[in-house]
Amino acid sequence: MPAVGLFGAPGSGKSTVFKALTRQSAAQQFATLDLKPHQAMVKIPDPRLDKLVELVSPRSIVHAAFEFVDIPGFDPSAERKLKTAVLEHYRRVDALALVVDLFSDVGATRASPENQSGSSTAGDARVAPTQVRNLLDELTLLDLITVERTHERLEKTSRLKGSVEDKIRLAALATLKAALEDGTPARRVELDEEQARSIRELGLLSAKPVICVLNLADDDFNKPATEVPGLAGVIELAEAEGLQPLRFAAALEAALADMTDEEAAEYMAEFGVSEPSLPRFIHAAFGTLGLLTFFTAGEQEVRSWPLRAGSTAQQAAGSIHSDLARGFIRAETVAYDDFIAGGGWAGAKTVGKVRLEGKQYIVQDGDVLLIRFNV
Repeated sequence: MPAVGLFGAPGSGKSTVFKALTRQSAAQQFATLDLKPHQAMVKIPDPRLDKLVELVSPRSIVHAAFEFVDIPGFDPSAERKLKTAVLEHYRRVDALALVVDLFSDVGATRASPENQSGSSTAGDARVAPTQVRNLLDELTLLDLITVERTHERLEKTSRLKGSVEDKIRLAALATLKAALEDGTPARRVELDEEQARSIRELGLLSAKPVICVLNLADDDFNKPATEVPGLAGVIELAEAEGLQPLRFAAALEAALADMTDEEAAEYMAEFGVSEPSLPRFIHAAFGTLGLLTFFTAGEQEVRSWPLRAGSTAQQAAGSIHSDLARGFIRAETVAYDDFIAGGGWAGAKTVGKVRLEGKQYIVQDGDVLLIRFNV
């Protein structure tokens, strides 16, 4: 299950974003060193799954899911023990969602090195991008410390009798160290497959995909970027860094959690919000993580599965169960549209739309798979 960690400066509104996405409360203030993040598993909405269920009438339905993690506010000035406890939660997630305060004077004055007077500069073009820049730079700096320490230790231990694996890892660490010293995040450093595998366990923070959640006031959600102070600057910076910018009216969306469907629809219409936040966030997260969805559909169960784009049929089988990958024989495969048009497996087979694919077949978004295996 993919996991996305919400992070940002204290007071950025990330706990409100968490409530909006998960429809759960996030009231804990993380006041002690026992920093347990809020976690929630959320079903991924997919109209294709609904259509498959309608067609097949299975005994059970299972949605692919995302785990959202609301981690304590990241404060670079915090004492080392506190910062280390927080960072461990960041290392465990697959992607990060950086929540940027674009709705309050407090967020603007907090983040601005130029504005120490406390004057109201909410969304000042100098200020909001500074929030993003400071947090991204801090992640890069923390990775540099990790890489330097790891490189130094490995050099000492491998000096007398270094293995081939040690040499590969040292080369990867040296490349990363040079890039991080130059301010380049790990996600933009090119390593070969062996080198990338050798440093994966480090969980480098700046290597993780990032979604930039632009937390706006309700009335600013649909305004052009140039009419919301600071918004254009943040979008420009996010795109320059290769981050996915996503507009979000967290206060408005969180309020929907306590409304009926009818009340929520009326409330969204009032502010020009066409759909709830979750589908938009999932779409952004899938793109950022490089994921697609495949399906399994039978009388027992219809289910959607997230899978990394470029994965093979055998890898898809392994995501269902390790035995299916180990004993993989073939995958009966049909595109979603052809499955629906054929009225299910039998009809799709009749018109020749079901294919037999081997281990190396690259699964496509929307494929409906039936794995044949023997163990």
